[in-house]
Formats: sequence, C-alpha cells, structure tokens
Amino acid sequence: MNTGEIKNAAVVNNATEQFRSLLETHFVAIARAAEESFVEDDAQTEPKAKATFAVEWDALKHTPTVTVKIGWSVRYKDETEATVDPLQSKLGLAEEAK
Repeated sequence: MNTGEIKNAAVVNNATEQFRSLLETHFVAIARAAEESFVEDDAQTEPKAKATFAVEWDALKHTPTVTVKIGWSVRYKDETEATVDPLQSKLGLAEEAK
C-alpha cells in the first residue's frame, strides 16, 4: 500500500468509527422522536426513524481531520382552516337595512 491508500483507509476507518459512535449515542433519542411523532400523525402507518450523516475531511493534508455529523428531526404538522367571506357579511347587513 502506498501512502495515499494508507491515508484513505485511515479516513474511512475513522469516519466509520465516528458514525457508529454517534448512532449508538443518539439511537434512543432518534427512535423516541419517531415514536412520538407517530402518536400524533394519523397519516403514518408506521413510525420511521431517520438520521442523516455528513462526513468531512481535509483531502490534501497528510494528517487530515475527520468530522462526522449526525442530524435528525421530527416533522410535526398542525393545521387550521376557516372560510372568511366578508362580502357575505356585508350582504347580510345590507338586507337588514332594507
């Protein structure tokens, strides 16, 4: 293996370790967030836990810094609806005035 291949393998191994550590650390919180959102969303058939990961490293450095980020979120929805017909209200007032 040449130096570049050794560095590449080290970056991949380190990122994989960080990925695993972050997922293990936050697994319960991510699952709980999915379960809590499922309780309030009748449109879902099953709770889905989702996490995103980003990996960054210094591509040209001989000793790169590897950063792994995890993100998760829960989407809550709320909705209200009202029909507002100001013209109809005015017609009602006009009819009373006749």
